[in-house]
Amino acid sequence: MTVNSIINILLVAILIICAWQGYKKGIILGIIDVLVIILSLYGAQLLSDTFSYEVIPVLKPFVSGYMEAKVEENTYLAFGYEADPLTGRFDTPYSATDLLVSQPEMRQTVIANTYKGLGFYDAMTETLTDRTMEYAQDNNASIASSVVTISCQTVTWYGGFLLAFIILFAVLSVIVNLPNLSFKIPYVGIVNDIGGVLIGLFVGALFCSVVVWVFQFAGLVLPEQTLRATGLAAFFLDKNMLANYITL
Repeated sequence: MTVNSIINILLVAILIICAWQGYKKGIILGIIDVLVIILSLYGAQLLSDTFSYEVIPVLKPFVSGYMEAKVEENTYLAFGYEADPLTGRFDTPYSATDLLVSQPEMRQTVIANTYKGLGFYDAMTETLTDRTMEYAQDNNASIASSVVTISCQTVTWYGGFLLAFIILFAVLSVIVNLPNLSFKIPYVGIVNDIGGVLIGLFVGALFCSVVVWVFQFAGLVLPEQTLRATGLAAFFLDKNMLANYITL
């Protein structure tokens, strides 16, 4: 079974399970589920905005050396130098910083290649490249230190957001299901059934969007080309339903 098939099966399974749950719950409880997801998304953003940056000083020392080496490597490659196949070193008298100072128009290419090499998808790479260029200019910082800072901000914010969303969704779901109530609109069972299924599909689409959204950070193990070859995943990747709720 191919990776594409596994991803398709996963997404279809999410949609079917959510549609079935929506059918069983009906319109009113389905709407409550949607509200729980939306509240979880907004709450996760608020918590991540508030606390994620506290983690950056702890994370920076662990990733700075690796990230700076990646920027250096991509600088030399962008300028046409090749690494020695045995030592991995570049035979050049120039430092990466000197090269970027001599041709500042190459900075954007180096930054983008660095983020792509770290496994970010194209849309995220473009966003991070713009933010890094802006940060370097506003703070008179080097490209390497700017990449380290923006990378740490991104990882801590999105990691904190995902963790907070999972916790909030679990807690709120338990709370709203504690009464174990069953609300049905009387005398219009078909409306309850069809409406519940449609709302369930919408909830499933939100969950699929979350799953695909996580994939955009996993390019090293799941390249974007592979994901885009999976029809359903490509649809959710292009639609980006979470864009209305997530803003870093």
